[in-house]
Amino acid sequence: MANHQIFRKMATVIGLIAITLSCSSTRTVTQVQKGSEKQQPQIAYGDLIVDPESEYIMIPVTLSGDRKQPGFPNISPISGSYEDYRGSGMVGYNMIFYNKTSGESHILLNKKALISKFEYLLGKKEPEKSRNQNVPTNQPKQNPSNKVSSKPQNQLLLFHIIDSDTNADGKLDGADAIIGYLSNLAGKSLQAITPPNTQLVSWIFDEKSGGIFITIRKDSDGDRKFTEKDPIDFVRVNVSKPSVGKEIVNVKTRQELQKILLNSK
Repeated sequence: MANHQIFRKMATVIGLIAITLSCSSTRTVTQVQKGSEKQQPQIAYGDLIVDPESEYIMIPVTLSGDRKQPGFPNISPISGSYEDYRGSGMVGYNMIFYNKTSGESHILLNKKALISKFEYLLGKKEPEKSRNQNVPTNQPKQNPSNKVSSKPQNQLLLFHIIDSDTNADGKLDGADAIIGYLSNLAGKSLQAITPPNTQLVSWIFDEKSGGIFITIRKDSDGDRKFTEKDPIDFVRVNVSKPSVGKEIVNVKTRQELQKILLNSK
């Protein structure tokens, strides 16, 4: 009788242990699953960017959730008005262009990249139509070309894009090469205009010559970093036929400067 009671108690203890281990295992698996789900980034969208002079609305594309994944820098959700985006920083990973008239849409990039900034390239001022359409025949007609609007028209978009992990740290961020790209206002005909493995520093547009003059920084010492020790250079891009710009300070000019300023042979 005593042995029977002992066996019953042992069976009860073993059963309780088994239930406890089962619950603990289930809880651990659930926690792992939740942690795994939390780490998965999700596509998110910024506020609409509406340019009143364009037929297209732009929608920045970012990621929400845990952005500490390899290759995904930490970008805060984007919000703001059209004016806020004129030269904004850290736009996102892509951009959707929506045609207000046709209802069609397309994406800007077909590869993984980071749009660190975009800017408008202002074109020539467009002529205004004569306000007085009923001009008497005995008076000379005004030439509409003599009147120009007070606001220049947006013609092109200049993107600052990080599309290569040049420092091999497993992610795309501002420490990598930043390449300049031009596109039309529809986000099409995207073309790189600065050399690979350089960082776009600044630019100016000369409307008269139709050229963009861009300041770039090269990784001159090959250490995969862009620092003040690396020299800057200048390239010129023809906006009518965009391509990777050509350097405007040639080797001969540099050598002459070396002789004049540094007394080198």
